[in-house]
Amino acid sequence: MTCRPCRNRVRGFLLALPELVAQTWMARHPAQRGGESDRVQTSKSAPIPLRLDVLNLLGPSAEAVLSGEDQEGPVPIVGVLSTWADLVAEQTRKKPVSRTASTLTQFLLSHVEWACRQEWVTDFAEELEGLTKTLRRVSGIEPVRMLLPVTCPTCDLRTMIREEGSGWAAECRYCPAVRLSAREYGQLVTAQAQAVSTPGED
Repeated sequence: MTCRPCRNRVRGFLLALPELVAQTWMARHPAQRGGESDRVQTSKSAPIPLRLDVLNLLGPSAEAVLSGEDQEGPVPIVGVLSTWADLVAEQTRKKPVSRTASTLTQFLLSHVEWACRQEWVTDFAEELEGLTKTLRRVSGIEPVRMLLPVTCPTCDLRTMIREEGSGWAAECRYCPAVRLSAREYGQLVTAQAQAVSTPGED
């Protein structure tokens, strides 16, 4: 079974999606930067500037996309979520749900514990993380990060942070393998505090 921090991480991605989708929707109009952005013209007399990258994410997904051959840019939100929801529905013998971001997200949230016991959970988590990063990028939202008062146990640098919504209590900005649960972070804090209080001892 996937560890609790990993389950919390998957759940965190899903819980953050509704707000990210709303923020992405609000970012569909490009910032005024001198006409660099793509535009969709709805009429000859009144063109309305819209971001094609955002419309692609918010729009419907092709029924079948093989190796990205028929998809330009990131797979739409509904495309990512429906792929996993269809797999969960098939393997749990549940009825497939409607293809809206909110319905798919709720369906996947209700099956997080089950999904995290499947062999494909790593791929599931990676796709959710990729979708989250894409939505944050196009909507201009940066995750809230807090610098922590400890050094990384691997690189020994002051680069440990806590990122909102990541599911980890602490992680290093430069060492991908250093991701700590709340218990592991507590142990690190205690060990480093003891090392400071007893200088000169190994």
